[in-house]
Amino acid sequence: MITRRTAGVALLLYGVATFVANALIAAPGGDYEPGSVASYIDSGHFPVAFTAAYLGCLGAVAVLPFVLGVRGELGPYSDLAWALGIAAATTGVIGWFVSAGVDVAMAEGGSTVPAGVPHPVVYMITEIGNLLSWCAPALFLGVVAILLSRIRTQPRWLRVFSAVAGVCGILAPFFFTFFLYLLWALVFGSFLVLHRTASTHLSEESLV
Repeated sequence: MITRRTAGVALLLYGVATFVANALIAAPGGDYEPGSVASYIDSGHFPVAFTAAYLGCLGAVAVLPFVLGVRGELGPYSDLAWALGIAAATTGVIGWFVSAGVDVAMAEGGSTVPAGVPHPVVYMITEIGNLLSWCAPALFLGVVAILLSRIRTQPRWLRVFSAVAGVCGILAPFFFTFFLYLLWALVFGSFLVLHRTASTHLSEESLV
């Protein structure tokens, strides 16, 4: 059985690993910049990209113990939360492999692949990888956050924060909302670690 404390640690790991992995891998996205693409596929960046991708995968997998630890408090929504957690972890891992896979192909393809693949194509693939590695999991976990905001035994401020952060997670492709969502992961994870015992297992009457 996953305890609330373990669930909190897992959510903290997801938040920290996702942020650090994104900062390290620096996969091109947003506005197209030829320099950022060139830096990404430079051979000197390969070790960093590979390490960041493994870290990101670790964070994505950490979603599973988090959802397992809180699903018992979601009453009739527990199965939905678990399904969303599986979707978040799966898309996250796939996304990190897509992003890092570009550098893997460059590393294994000799001089032919780097010379033959146009930079806009590299950008397109890494942008897709970004959407899969952090936007898609944020969407699924954003729904979980909204479900958690319905638990009336939690502090009101946390319920409001969870609802707002959940919407921000769903809107993560807009980029600027993603950081408030990640902040929620750190705050809610810390809350679970510090409040290790749930007030009660919830029924439909315990939810708004």
